[in-house]
Amino acid sequence: MERLRQARAGVDLRLLAGMIIFGSLWGALEATLGAALIALHIPRFGAIMANFGFLLMAAGVAIYKRPELPLGMGIIAASFKLIDATALGVSPLAQMILNPMIAIVMEALGFTLAVALLWRWFPRRLAAQAGAGALGMALYYIGVSAIYLYILRRGRRELLEEGFLRYILAHGGPAAAIALFFSPLGYRLGRLITRGLERLAARPGLLYAGAVGLVLLCWAAIAWRFF
Repeated sequence: MERLRQARAGVDLRLLAGMIIFGSLWGALEATLGAALIALHIPRFGAIMANFGFLLMAAGVAIYKRPELPLGMGIIAASFKLIDATALGVSPLAQMILNPMIAIVMEALGFTLAVALLWRWFPRRLAAQAGAGALGMALYYIGVSAIYLYILRRGRRELLEEGFLRYILAHGGPAAAIALFFSPLGYRLGRLITRGLERLAARPGLLYAGAVGLVLLCWAAIAWRFF
């Protein structure tokens, strides 16, 4: 019984580490690439960033083999926006902070639910990986649109102008089609990373130091914009 408890604790710590590492990568990507897309006025940048988030979540699931990993990743990634709130001196409830945080968490929740529903086939079948991407993206657009429109009564201008159903079909549909490819691509990326990690397993000190350094680098990528 004691060995079983120790094994579970080890698995939980490993899962937590995966959430922190991949969540930090996601948060840094949102703050760097996402900010660049906004600055360049790239249309539908939200769908682009959502699919990169799905790619990272699929990679994380491939490595850690836990369907609940994406939700933890989303919470970590969303917390990066609190740096913006602190640096800019605005409330965490301000629209420019709260809206992206909600979007990131809803992306993670949508993908987590989709992977959980398809978990029996997800690790083995390309169709399940693609389907989880499309279903997760659809769930994300439905959930976040409902929150923006009916609870917060604010959000993207297109959502307010087009209405709930038209917005989901016009914006969520293309994003879900892209997720058909990004989710399996992320899973393949995770498999490649797993092979690399297996080679580093004999040198745990280097592996742990690299993981800590990567997380710190992600947080630094956010903070440098304000100093």
